[in-house]
Amino acid sequence: MVKISGVDLVKYLLSKYGPLPQKKLQKLAYFAEYGYIKKYGERLSDLSFKRYYYGPYSEGIEENVIIKEQDNGYPTKLSELVNEKVDIDNKLAAEIDSLLLPYINRNGSELEKLADETQPYIDAEEFNNPIKMDDFAWYYRLINSREFWEEAEKIHNENIKKGAYHKHIIKSDAELDELFS
Repeated sequence: MVKISGVDLVKYLLSKYGPLPQKKLQKLAYFAEYGYIKKYGERLSDLSFKRYYYGPYSEGIEENVIIKEQDNGYPTKLSELVNEKVDIDNKLAAEIDSLLLPYINRNGSELEKLADETQPYIDAEEFNNPIKMDDFAWYYRLINSREFWEEAEKIHNENIKKGAYHKHIIKSDAELDELFS
């Protein structure tokens, strides 16, 4: 279950931090989504992302963007939603802001490099492949669960009893060869 629609997420980002260049808007939406997934094991929004040449890209964001001429004469994509209000729960807004704290003062190119190092982006492998955020939500939901950590503790305790953590460290090629003979 998503907490906010993709359009409302974009509206919130722009009302709080906008106007934003397209690349920065794309990456902030991605980091909000990815950070929420890592923390809660759930999707934040219904935005879908693809592996793109300039990092994670969502067509759902692109659909709400127009091109405007900037003072420097170069066209920059800014969202037409920049002045629209969004009704978002204060707690969720604060959570989004906290997730974006490490990213908000970075430019689009810096955010692109950081996003390119995230596991969902890497796993998409080829350009235009979907980034499977639902798979990562499942994974983080699993590792954030009490059952997972109870099982991990059980295995850890069994390993202690078996002495698995006190094994001999191999110091020479002869010792390594001995393992396989």
